[in-house]
Amino acid sequence: MIRITSKQAGFRRCGVAHPAEPTDYPDDRFTAKDLAVLKAEPMLVVEEIAEEKEPGQKGKK
Repeated sequence: MIRITSKQAGFRRCGVAHPAEPTDYPDDRFTAKDLAVLKAEPMLVVEEIAEEKEPGQKGKK
């Protein structure tokens, strides 16, 4: 999952108006080139979040 937070509400990059609140996108929402542009943009905070497994699945056999 990709989490993007804009330092200025409505800042646009890669065809998206990014809100000031953290917004989650699926991994396949942006191309690798778009993701590089987003990460390089100082007005955006871009985090790659590892998907968590469903609760209760860890340790079960």
